[in-house]
Amino acid sequence: MSQSIPFMRLDRQFEAHKDDFMAAVETVFSHGGVLQGKEVAQLEERIAGFMDLKAGAAVGSGTDALVLALTAAGIQPGDKVAVTSLSFMASASAIVLAGGVPVFVDVDERDYQARGDLLAELASSGKVRGILAVHLYGQLADLSAVREAADKSGAFLVEDCAQVLGAARDGAFPGRGARAVCVSFDPTKVIGAQGSGGMVLSDDEELIERVRRLRYHGHAGGRVYTEIGRNSQLPTVQAALLSVKLDHELEWRRRRQDIALAYTEALAGHPAIQAPRVSDGAEHIFHKYVMRVPENRDGLAAFLKERGVATSVHYSKPLPEQPCLKNACEVHGGLDTVFRLTREVLSLPIYPELTEDEVASICTALQDWRG
Repeated sequence: MSQSIPFMRLDRQFEAHKDDFMAAVETVFSHGGVLQGKEVAQLEERIAGFMDLKAGAAVGSGTDALVLALTAAGIQPGDKVAVTSLSFMASASAIVLAGGVPVFVDVDERDYQARGDLLAELASSGKVRGILAVHLYGQLADLSAVREAADKSGAFLVEDCAQVLGAARDGAFPGRGARAVCVSFDPTKVIGAQGSGGMVLSDDEELIERVRRLRYHGHAGGRVYTEIGRNSQLPTVQAALLSVKLDHELEWRRRRQDIALAYTEALAGHPAIQAPRVSDGAEHIFHKYVMRVPENRDGLAAFLKERGVATSVHYSKPLPEQPCLKNACEVHGGLDTVFRLTREVLSLPIYPELTEDEVASICTALQDWRG
C-alpha cells in the first residue's frame, strides 16, 4: 500500500483556510452574540440569494430543517408523505418526527432518484398529503411532473436539498413551485459547518416567519410564545464559518467536477464498474461519486482498501427496511430497483483537497480491478 487516501479530509480544508476561519471565529467571540448574532441573518440572506429564493431561516441541523419545513407546510398528525426509498435516514425520520407517515417509492436506476411518475401518481390520487422530494448525490431530480401533480391536487411539495447546494437543472435551482427547500450544513456536505446546521428556504415569506418562530420555542417576539416550538438555533460562529466557505463554493464545485470527470474517464469501457450518469440538463455537483458494481461490490471495496483508498456505501439498506421505520411506513408499488442498487452502489473519495497524485492513484486502482 503506497499511500492512504481517506474518504474525507476536513483537516486539509482547515489548513488551507485557517487564517480566514480563525478571523471569523474571533469576530463572533469578540462581539459576544454567539446565538442570533448578525452573521446568522447575513448567512440567511446570502444563501437565499444564492438559490434565488426570497428568504431563509437557519436552524440547528438539516434534519430540523426538514421537520420544521414539513410542519410549516401544514402537515397534520397521520398525514401521509411520499418519499424516496434511497436516502439518508433523515429524509424519512423527519416525516415521522413531524407527525406523518412516510410512503416509500422505488427509484430510477439511471440516476438513483425517486421515480417521478410514482410521486406524481400518489399526489394525483390524493393518497398523500405531501411529497418530500429528495435530490440525491449532487444532481437534481426531474420534478416537472411532480410539481404539476402537486399543484393540481393541493399536495404540498418540500425539497430535500441536503446534497445539492449549487446544483441546477435546465438552468434553474431547486424550489420552483415548492413550499420549501431544506439545506444541510453537516460537515460532510459541500458547504459544511464545523458541527451541525441547516436552513429552510422559500419564496413564501410567511412560511419562513413560522419556521423562525418554531426554531425558538414558538417565540413571536416580546417573550410571547404562540405555538409549541423547539430550540434549533444555528450558532453564530457556525454561520460565520459557513460564510467563509461559501466564498469558495464555485471553486470547490469545479474541483469536484474535475475529479469526477477523471474517475468517469478512467471507468470508460470498464467491464465491471458503471460510472454515475449525469442527467440531461443537469449540473451535477458530485457531492458524492457513486458507482455501480453489479457483481462483487464488496470485492472492489476490499481491493481499493488494500490500495489505500477508502470507500463508503450510500446507502446499504432501503429506508423501509430500517427497523425503526418498518412499522411506521407504507410502500407504494414494488421496490425491486432500490433493493438491487443497495447491493451495488459504492462511493469514492471526492473532495476539493484531493491531490492530483491521489486522484491518479484512485483511477489506476479502478482500472487495475477486473472484477
